[in-house]
Amino acid sequence: MENHPRIDKNNTIIKKSKIILGSFPTWALTNPDPEKNETFKEKENERMKNGDLHFFYGSSTNKFWLWYQKYIDQKVAKNDIHSLINSLENNSIGITDVIMSCNRKNKSSLDKHLTNRLYNHHFFQIPKTGGKIKILCTSKGVMNEMLLNTQFFKMHNNLTLNLEKSLILQNQIIQDIMCDTELIKKPICSVINVNSGGTIECIAIPSPGSPYRRLIDFGFNCNDADNFLNNYLKATFKWFSN
Repeated sequence: MENHPRIDKNNTIIKKSKIILGSFPTWALTNPDPEKNETFKEKENERMKNGDLHFFYGSSTNKFWLWYQKYIDQKVAKNDIHSLINSLENNSIGITDVIMSCNRKNKSSLDKHLTNRLYNHHFFQIPKTGGKIKILCTSKGVMNEMLLNTQFFKMHNNLTLNLEKSLILQNQIIQDIMCDTELIKKPICSVINVNSGGTIECIAIPSPGSPYRRLIDFGFNCNDADNFLNNYLKATFKWFSN
Protein backbone atom coordinates (compact mmCIF):
# COMPACT_ATOMS: atom_id res chain seq x y z
CA MET A 1 0.00 0.00 0.00
CA GLU A 2 1.38 3.39 -1.01
CA ASN A 3 0.58 6.38 1.19
CA HIS A 4 0.30 10.00 0.16
CA PRO A 5 3.31 11.95 1.48
CA ARG A 6 1.45 15.25 1.88
CA ILE A 7 -1.91 14.28 3.36
CA ASP A 8 -2.29 13.94 7.12
CA LYS A 9 -5.12 11.43 7.59
CA ASN A 10 -5.90 13.04 10.95
CA ASN A 11 -6.12 16.54 9.52
CA THR A 12 -7.41 16.54 5.94
CA ILE A 13 -9.61 19.66 5.92
CA ILE A 14 -8.42 22.66 3.91
CA LYS A 15 -9.79 26.00 5.13
CA LYS A 16 -9.79 27.67 1.72
CA SER A 17 -12.59 28.56 -0.68
CA LYS A 18 -10.49 27.60 -3.73
CA ILE A 19 -8.96 24.12 -3.87
CA ILE A 20 -6.91 22.31 -6.51
CA LEU A 21 -7.71 18.59 -6.46
CA GLY A 22 -5.71 15.83 -8.12
CA SER A 23 -5.78 12.04 -7.94
CA PHE A 24 -2.56 10.55 -6.49
CA PRO A 25 1.17 11.19 -7.00
CA THR A 26 3.29 9.19 -9.39
CA TRP A 27 5.32 6.31 -7.95
CA ALA A 28 8.52 8.28 -7.33
CA LEU A 29 6.63 10.93 -5.34
CA THR A 30 4.84 8.72 -2.80
CA ASN A 31 6.05 7.16 0.43
CA PRO A 32 7.68 3.72 0.03
CA ASP A 33 5.42 0.69 0.11
CA PRO A 34 6.79 -1.58 2.90
CA GLU A 35 4.97 -4.59 1.44
CA LYS A 36 7.16 -4.25 -1.66
CA ASN A 37 10.36 -3.55 0.33
CA GLU A 38 10.67 -0.11 -1.24
CA THR A 39 13.01 2.47 0.26
CA PHE A 40 13.12 6.28 0.44
CA LYS A 41 16.53 6.19 -1.25
CA GLU A 42 15.16 4.20 -4.17
CA LYS A 43 12.45 6.78 -4.76
CA GLU A 44 14.83 9.69 -4.28
CA ASN A 45 17.13 8.23 -6.94
CA GLU A 46 14.18 7.90 -9.31
CA ARG A 47 13.19 11.53 -8.76
CA MET A 48 16.73 12.73 -9.39
CA LYS A 49 16.97 10.66 -12.56
CA ASN A 50 13.67 12.04 -13.89
CA GLY A 51 14.15 15.61 -12.68
CA ASP A 52 10.97 15.39 -10.57
CA LEU A 53 9.90 17.89 -7.93
CA HIS A 54 8.85 16.31 -4.62
CA PHE A 55 5.51 18.12 -4.53
CA PHE A 56 2.02 17.93 -6.01
CA TYR A 57 2.20 17.52 -9.81
CA GLY A 58 5.94 17.11 -9.41
CA SER A 59 6.57 14.72 -12.29
CA SER A 60 8.90 16.29 -14.85
CA THR A 61 6.35 15.56 -17.59
CA ASN A 62 3.42 17.14 -15.73
CA LYS A 63 2.35 20.52 -17.09
CA PHE A 64 0.21 21.75 -14.19
CA TRP A 65 2.65 24.27 -12.71
CA LEU A 66 3.37 25.59 -16.19
CA TRP A 67 -0.36 26.28 -16.54
CA TYR A 68 -0.55 27.72 -13.04
CA GLN A 69 2.31 30.08 -13.86
CA LYS A 70 0.64 31.16 -17.10
CA TYR A 71 -2.90 31.67 -15.80
CA ILE A 72 -2.56 32.37 -12.06
CA ASP A 73 0.87 33.68 -11.04
CA GLN A 74 3.41 34.62 -13.70
CA LYS A 75 6.04 35.38 -11.06
CA VAL A 76 6.03 31.94 -9.41
CA ALA A 77 9.11 29.74 -9.84
CA LYS A 78 7.46 26.55 -11.05
CA ASN A 79 10.42 24.35 -10.07
CA ASP A 80 10.76 25.69 -6.53
CA ILE A 81 8.56 24.15 -3.82
CA HIS A 82 8.81 27.15 -1.48
CA SER A 83 7.82 29.51 -4.27
CA LEU A 84 4.82 27.35 -5.15
CA ILE A 85 3.68 27.10 -1.52
CA ASN A 86 4.02 30.86 -1.05
CA SER A 87 2.11 31.54 -4.25
CA LEU A 88 -0.73 29.22 -3.25
CA GLU A 89 -0.95 30.89 0.14
CA ASN A 90 -0.81 34.41 -1.32
CA ASN A 91 -3.63 33.52 -3.71
CA SER A 92 -5.67 31.79 -0.96
CA ILE A 93 -5.60 28.46 -2.79
CA GLY A 94 -5.54 25.05 -1.15
CA ILE A 95 -4.19 21.91 -2.79
CA THR A 96 -4.66 18.21 -2.12
CA ASP A 97 -5.43 14.86 -3.78
CA VAL A 98 -8.55 12.74 -3.67
CA ILE A 99 -6.72 9.48 -2.85
CA MET A 100 -4.89 9.10 0.46
CA SER A 101 -3.54 5.60 -0.10
CA CYS A 102 -3.83 2.78 -2.64
CA ASN A 103 -2.13 -0.12 -4.33
CA ARG A 104 -0.39 0.47 -7.66
CA LYS A 105 0.22 -1.87 -10.57
CA ASN A 106 3.99 -1.92 -10.96
CA LYS A 107 5.09 1.73 -11.26
CA SER A 108 2.24 2.84 -13.49
CA SER A 109 1.21 6.50 -13.43
CA LEU A 110 -2.26 5.71 -14.79
CA ASP A 111 -5.19 6.23 -12.43
CA LYS A 112 -6.84 3.03 -13.70
CA HIS A 113 -3.91 1.09 -12.20
CA LEU A 114 -4.58 2.45 -8.68
CA THR A 115 -6.65 -0.03 -6.66
CA ASN A 116 -7.89 -0.46 -3.07
CA ARG A 117 -8.21 3.29 -2.83
CA LEU A 118 -8.80 5.13 0.41
CA TYR A 119 -10.51 8.32 -0.70
CA ASN A 120 -9.95 11.73 0.79
CA HIS A 121 -13.56 12.95 0.85
CA HIS A 122 -13.25 15.25 3.89
CA PHE A 123 -10.81 17.80 2.48
CA PHE A 124 -13.08 20.88 2.46
CA GLN A 125 -15.14 22.93 4.86
CA ILE A 126 -18.88 22.88 4.21
CA PRO A 127 -19.73 26.40 2.99
CA LYS A 128 -22.22 28.35 5.07
CA THR A 129 -25.35 30.05 3.75
CA GLY A 130 -24.37 32.20 0.78
CA GLY A 131 -20.83 30.80 0.80
CA LYS A 132 -19.11 29.06 -2.10
CA ILE A 133 -16.20 26.70 -2.58
CA LYS A 134 -14.52 26.19 -5.96
CA ILE A 135 -12.73 22.92 -6.68
CA LEU A 136 -10.48 22.69 -9.73
CA CYS A 137 -10.25 18.98 -10.56
CA THR A 138 -7.25 18.03 -12.66
CA SER A 139 -9.11 15.45 -14.76
CA LYS A 140 -12.69 14.39 -15.42
CA GLY A 141 -11.91 11.12 -13.68
CA VAL A 142 -10.98 12.98 -10.50
CA MET A 143 -14.28 14.87 -10.51
CA ASN A 144 -16.77 12.31 -11.80
CA GLU A 145 -15.38 8.99 -10.60
CA MET A 146 -13.17 9.67 -7.57
CA LEU A 147 -14.80 12.71 -5.95
CA LEU A 148 -18.50 12.86 -6.80
CA ASN A 149 -19.19 9.15 -6.50
CA THR A 150 -21.80 7.25 -4.49
CA GLN A 151 -19.48 6.97 -1.51
CA PHE A 152 -19.02 10.75 -1.43
CA PHE A 153 -22.74 11.55 -1.32
CA LYS A 154 -23.40 8.86 1.28
CA MET A 155 -20.72 10.44 3.43
CA HIS A 156 -22.09 13.95 2.84
CA ASN A 157 -25.87 13.49 2.99
CA ASN A 158 -26.29 17.26 3.30
CA LEU A 159 -25.01 17.76 -0.25
CA THR A 160 -27.06 17.40 -3.45
CA LEU A 161 -25.92 17.54 -7.07
CA ASN A 162 -27.79 20.28 -8.96
CA LEU A 163 -27.90 19.12 -12.58
CA GLU A 164 -29.56 22.29 -13.89
CA LYS A 165 -26.98 24.63 -12.39
CA SER A 166 -24.20 22.26 -13.46
CA LEU A 167 -25.27 22.58 -17.09
CA ILE A 168 -25.54 26.37 -16.78
CA LEU A 169 -21.97 26.56 -15.43
CA GLN A 170 -20.72 24.24 -18.15
CA ASN A 171 -22.31 26.41 -20.83
CA GLN A 172 -20.70 29.50 -19.30
CA ILE A 173 -17.27 27.87 -19.46
CA ILE A 174 -17.52 26.64 -23.04
CA GLN A 175 -19.50 29.52 -24.56
CA ASP A 176 -16.41 31.13 -26.11
CA ILE A 177 -14.69 27.86 -27.00
CA MET A 178 -15.22 26.18 -30.34
CA CYS A 179 -16.28 22.76 -29.15
CA ASP A 180 -18.80 20.05 -29.92
CA THR A 181 -21.06 19.58 -26.89
CA GLU A 182 -22.24 16.24 -28.29
CA LEU A 183 -18.78 14.85 -27.52
CA ILE A 184 -19.04 15.75 -23.82
CA LYS A 185 -20.45 12.47 -22.50
CA LYS A 186 -19.55 13.06 -18.85
CA PRO A 187 -19.84 16.47 -17.14
CA ILE A 188 -16.97 18.92 -17.06
CA CYS A 189 -18.78 21.01 -14.43
CA SER A 190 -20.73 20.08 -11.31
CA VAL A 191 -22.64 22.34 -8.93
CA ILE A 192 -23.49 20.94 -5.52
CA ASN A 193 -26.07 22.46 -3.22
CA VAL A 194 -25.54 22.44 0.54
CA ASN A 195 -28.71 21.98 2.59
CA SER A 196 -27.75 24.99 4.70
CA GLY A 197 -27.61 27.23 1.61
CA GLY A 198 -23.98 27.11 0.48
CA THR A 199 -22.63 26.00 -2.89
CA ILE A 200 -19.72 23.88 -4.13
CA GLU A 201 -18.65 24.31 -7.75
CA CYS A 202 -16.33 21.81 -9.43
CA ILE A 203 -14.75 22.06 -12.86
CA ALA A 204 -12.48 19.50 -14.51
CA ILE A 205 -9.53 20.30 -16.76
CA PRO A 206 -7.63 17.89 -19.03
CA SER A 207 -5.08 15.82 -17.15
CA PRO A 208 -1.85 17.85 -16.93
CA GLY A 209 0.09 14.61 -17.20
CA SER A 210 -1.27 13.92 -20.70
CA PRO A 211 -3.54 16.81 -21.69
CA TYR A 212 -3.99 15.92 -25.36
CA ARG A 213 -4.88 12.26 -24.83
CA ARG A 214 -8.60 12.76 -24.09
CA LEU A 215 -9.34 16.28 -25.34
CA ILE A 216 -12.29 14.82 -27.20
CA ASP A 217 -13.99 14.33 -23.82
CA PHE A 218 -14.00 18.12 -23.44
CA GLY A 219 -15.63 18.70 -26.82
CA PHE A 220 -12.52 19.01 -28.99
CA ASN A 221 -13.49 18.56 -32.63
CA CYS A 222 -11.11 20.64 -34.74
CA ASN A 223 -7.54 20.64 -36.02
CA ASP A 224 -5.89 23.04 -33.55
CA ALA A 225 -5.50 21.17 -30.26
CA ASP A 226 -3.13 23.77 -28.80
CA ASN A 227 -5.59 26.61 -29.35
CA PHE A 228 -8.50 24.59 -27.97
CA LEU A 229 -6.54 23.61 -24.85
CA ASN A 230 -5.34 27.17 -24.29
CA ASN A 231 -8.88 28.58 -24.56
CA TYR A 232 -10.31 25.93 -22.27
CA LEU A 233 -7.64 26.45 -19.63
CA LYS A 234 -7.98 30.23 -19.88
CA ALA A 235 -11.72 29.97 -19.19
CA THR A 236 -11.42 27.53 -16.30
CA PHE A 237 -8.56 29.29 -14.54
CA LYS A 238 -10.44 32.59 -14.91
CA TRP A 239 -13.45 31.00 -13.19
CA PHE A 240 -11.17 29.60 -10.50
CA SER A 241 -9.40 32.90 -9.85
CA ASN A 242 -12.51 35.07 -9.58
